[in-house]
Amino acid sequence: MDDETRVQSANHIGSRKRGRLQLWKDATLLRRFINIGHLLSGNGVNGAIALVGVALTARSLGPIEYGILALVISYVRVFDRLMRFESWQPLIKYAAQVAKDGQERLTHLRALFAFGLWLDVGACLAAALLASLVAILFAPLLGMNHTHVLLVCINAVTLLFNISGMPTAVLRLAGRFRTIAYVQVTGSIVRILLCAIGLWMHGGLIFFICAWTISQIVSSLLFLALSLFELKRQGVIALHRMPMRGITQRFPGIMGFAWSSSLSTSIRTSSMELDVLIVGALSDPRSAGLYFVAKQVAKVVQQVCAQVQAVLYPDVARLWAEGARSLFRRAIVQVQIILDVFALGAIAVLVMGGRWLIELTVGHAFAETYPLLLVQMVALAFTMHAAPLRSALLAMGEQRSVLHIVLWSTLVFQVIALLLVPRIGAMGANVAHVVLAVSSAIAMERTLRRRFGRAVSDERPAASA
Repeated sequence: MDDETRVQSANHIGSRKRGRLQLWKDATLLRRFINIGHLLSGNGVNGAIALVGVALTARSLGPIEYGILALVISYVRVFDRLMRFESWQPLIKYAAQVAKDGQERLTHLRALFAFGLWLDVGACLAAALLASLVAILFAPLLGMNHTHVLLVCINAVTLLFNISGMPTAVLRLAGRFRTIAYVQVTGSIVRILLCAIGLWMHGGLIFFICAWTISQIVSSLLFLALSLFELKRQGVIALHRMPMRGITQRFPGIMGFAWSSSLSTSIRTSSMELDVLIVGALSDPRSAGLYFVAKQVAKVVQQVCAQVQAVLYPDVARLWAEGARSLFRRAIVQVQIILDVFALGAIAVLVMGGRWLIELTVGHAFAETYPLLLVQMVALAFTMHAAPLRSALLAMGEQRSVLHIVLWSTLVFQVIALLLVPRIGAMGANVAHVVLAVSSAIAMERTLRRRFGRAVSDERPAASA
């Protein structure tokens, strides 16, 4: 080894050591913190406002009718999740591989986002139609009366407007994290205003279903409009006129990615949304209402997890496409640490003031929600730890591995929930969530380590050659 090579090697080692020492001082992490800050502040505001809407609804309806509302909303969300393509995942991955500038980039992006838009529109139409038809045709088997079917059909209208995959990809790729964070606040404010009117006028169950439906539609339409405005600013217009012929040749593997992510989401639905229906079917509407309140409170923290992941996924997709392995791994670890600290802080706050928070918001009638919420937060802590791992695996093209993990862990959840809910009520579903979260986190960590090690090993011979 000559002197020049020794100097270069020493400088490289020194830069790696300085990189480790300055892990929390680099410009990339600072930008990521700023984006996360926008999302946390926006979701914090939105979470607080959403809890006011939950409180107004719960106080107006009481545990039993609120339980019926929870079952109706959960039923509709199941069809939303079952039919959703999660098109933002393949869109971001393939957009990260498109040329950085020029007319060719605009053409490719226009085709890519048009593909995502039509996937979203088709999924929305199918979800709304299927949710309504199943409720109408199989009402007796599902334990629904005419009023319940009417409530389902009203709330299913939200599915027609829930075009979220393409807008999510557009705004995340453009770095519009402040927009993503605060656009949800508009829908929550509309919900509060309508629920306040319902409380004042002693509105019934149908009124509050309409209030939740209208607020969701407002939020979805605003989200779509802002994404189309962003595309127009970039010069990507007239998506509806873009022919879809040859899209799979232009972006090889995109349809398989879309189907895989859709199937993964559908499987996860049985644990994320179907759990309320399981509690209602194996217990009673009151237990479902208590469980749903706990989920709504925990959702404030869960949204933080989802939005922090929104910042991470476009970054790691670009880093993996560019072959920046060390930066890729560093980004995952940094965000995991942030989420772990946040989850522990949320659990500590809940232990100290959870009972007071529940009685202040939804009232003493929902006091039994506290132990449910506490166990849900433990499960959520492990889910948050695994969220960056899921983003990393998707960026690496390991969507099939993610699908396999989701499949077997969800089966474990179903078995535990079906065994425990009839015996210990809603707490059985929470215990199943803890097992699901822990097993998924361990499996994703092992898969990432194995895949990352294999990629690094494959690159070493090429570098030596």
